[in-house]
Amino acid sequence: VHTPFKLYSQFVIEEKFGFNKQTFGGFLKDLIKSIALQLILGLPAIAAMLWVIRWGGENFLVYAWALTVVLLLFFMTIWPTFIAPLFNEFTELPESDLRTGIEELAKRVDFPLSDIFVMDASTRSAHSNAYFFGLFKKRIVLYDTLQKQVDTDGIVAIVGHELGHYKMSHIIWNLLIVQVHTLLFFSLFGHVVRNSAIFAAFGFTNDMPIYIGLTLFSALYRPIDSLFGFFMHVLSRRFEYQADEFAINLGLTKLSDALIAIHEENLSNMVPDPLYSAYHYTHPTLVERLAAMEQLKKD
Repeated sequence: VHTPFKLYSQFVIEEKFGFNKQTFGGFLKDLIKSIALQLILGLPAIAAMLWVIRWGGENFLVYAWALTVVLLLFFMTIWPTFIAPLFNEFTELPESDLRTGIEELAKRVDFPLSDIFVMDASTRSAHSNAYFFGLFKKRIVLYDTLQKQVDTDGIVAIVGHELGHYKMSHIIWNLLIVQVHTLLFFSLFGHVVRNSAIFAAFGFTNDMPIYIGLTLFSALYRPIDSLFGFFMHVLSRRFEYQADEFAINLGLTKLSDALIAIHEENLSNMVPDPLYSAYHYTHPTLVERLAAMEQLKKD
């Protein structure tokens, strides 16, 4: 269903502004890999969840939630070593001023860095980013496009921002909040899964399949899910301000210049509609972030 829209986004919109670097053959390869992963990993996970809901009876809430935690930890563990390399090539960042700067920063803030990788993002897009991952071993990943757009001090400042998320436990907070949301979902689902009237309204008068019940409830739950998404976006923007502050307090004042360069290269909307950005954006706008950082520097 989403494939035509992805094709249009990649080969029409992204192509128009010079961001698309992927061939149609490469797109098909990624699509096939994604479908294969859904069949190999996704279907067994769904089947296990349906079995647990059926087996758990009236207490399925606890068992279903526990399974989601196990699955989350499982996918977080295999993603960096098994899934991500299927789509991108990761090479160690060679010895350089950049590597030295990142390693010194990691030691300075007690970040358990195990390695630094460069990802071949340029084979698909001209957009740039940096992030860290790893449930046990922490690795930092830089898009190869980032090195072409931002100087060494700027990249170190961006990494400092990302390490701020780690030091302020933003990832843990997000995971905990999502687990509470999952508990709410299963708790409310418990009132639907055995409600014959709801199944009958959709033509299921003789039986009440768990999968159908889950599908129907997911549709009914969508307004609550939208409110939760809005809350998470508000929280995410707050976390971004905090991570910016963390970097500035470390003396990484080149962060503002780096953000300007990235936004210019990515042709980001500098002044989006306030209502649209409030609902959809996970990051504050560039103007908002720059103003906050300037205030921090004055203080």
